Parts: sequence; C-alpha cells; structure tokens
Amino acid sequence: MEAFTPIILGAQLVGTLLWWIGITLIAERATMSTRQKRLVQMASAILLLAWFAADSLLVEDGFFRATGPLPALLLTVVLGFALLFSQMFQKLLTVTPMHWIIGIQVFRMLGGIWLIGYAQGFLPGVFALPAGIGDVTTGLTAPLVAYWVYRQGKGARLIAFIWCLFGTLDLLNAITLANLSNATALRDLPFVLIPAFGVPRSLVLHGYTFWLLGKRRPETVTPRSRVSGATISIEAAK
Repeated sequence: MEAFTPIILGAQLVGTLLWWIGITLIAERATMSTRQKRLVQMASAILLLAWFAADSLLVEDGFFRATGPLPALLLTVVLGFALLFSQMFQKLLTVTPMHWIIGIQVFRMLGGIWLIGYAQGFLPGVFALPAGIGDVTTGLTAPLVAYWVYRQGKGARLIAFIWCLFGTLDLLNAITLANLSNATALRDLPFVLIPAFGVPRSLVLHGYTFWLLGKRRPETVTPRSRVSGATISIEAAK
C-alpha cells in the first residue's frame, strides 16, 4: 500500500493547486480593487501552501499515529466555515460558478483506496465498503452534476442539492464508522492522507455549495430581452 502514498500526495497537491487557480480567477471577477484582488491571491496561496505542507509534515512525522486524523479534520473544517463570516469571502463566493465547486469534487474518486485497502485486508469492511462506494459514487457523478448545473438543465438546483446532501452524509458516515471501527490503518500512510487532507476539503466545498444553493440571486435580464419585451408590449398596444 505504500506505493499509493506518492499518488495520493500528488493528487492532493494538484487539488490544492486547482483551488488556488480557481480563487485567483474568482478574485479577478469580483468587484474589488486591484490591491484587494492581489491580497486575496497572495493570502490564499500562502494559506493553501501552509495547509498542504503542515499536513504532509505531520503525516511524515507520524503525528497522526498518536492523535488520529480527527483533530486536523475538525480544525480545518471549522476554519473553512469561519471564512463565511467574512464579507470579502462572501463576495468572492457569490461570484463563484457553482459548477466549479461541484466539478472539482471529482477528486472524491480517490476514496476508492478504501476498497483496495479492504480487498488487501488492511481496513475493516464496516468502514471501507460504505466509505469507498460513497466516495467513488460522489466523485464519478461530480462532473455530470457540474455540467447539468452549468447548462442550467431542468431541475439542476434540486439535483445539485441532492448530490451535495449525499456527498456530505457519506463523509459524515465515513468519519463516524472510522471512529467506531477503530481502524488503526487510518493513522498511517497512505490512508491517513485522505481524512487529514481530502475529507475536510470536501466537507468545506459541500458547505460552500449549500451556501450558494441557499442564496437568492436576482434574475438577470439581458438588454436583448428588454428590447424584445418592449416590442411585444408595443405590438400588444396596437
């Protein structure tokens, strides 16, 4: 299983890089000064790099063998949701395309390692089977849901809500089963990389998706539609 360590670590690094690219592009779209945009881009780069480096160093140092990944997971989730109290962050999140936040969850497919760990006898089935199946299902469907939201297909918001709810409950269920089953393998490489880094990231993304789904946005009316509406009114008056 050690052979999976660089693969999972590399995937987490790519995911972090995509996060930063997304934040950079979103900052450019937001209605804020150039100075504020550069501040957001630099601060997010430092924060994400520190997050990735800290978790990687703690994993390599064997820190999680004593504490387990739960403290790091909870701390990351709390900090991630605390950002919602920032007006600047809300401004950034408001202009974030929902399909971006949904689509990046394709990384949940990495949860298939739970099934491999179970097949090789490293993980108990009571945890690995529901966690692995749930992660792979969420990851496989993420691009499909993101595309449907992007196209504004019929029932897109409801589908996104159901998908997001399923993904969130799957993570909470996996966390609960991991603690109840006392799976010690989750404290060592390569398994610990996912609950210490990937799980909190996915939980925060689901939270942001719920926030966007619950936020009311005014309907946009294009100049062309205004002209068409005015033409119809004139014709009706005649």
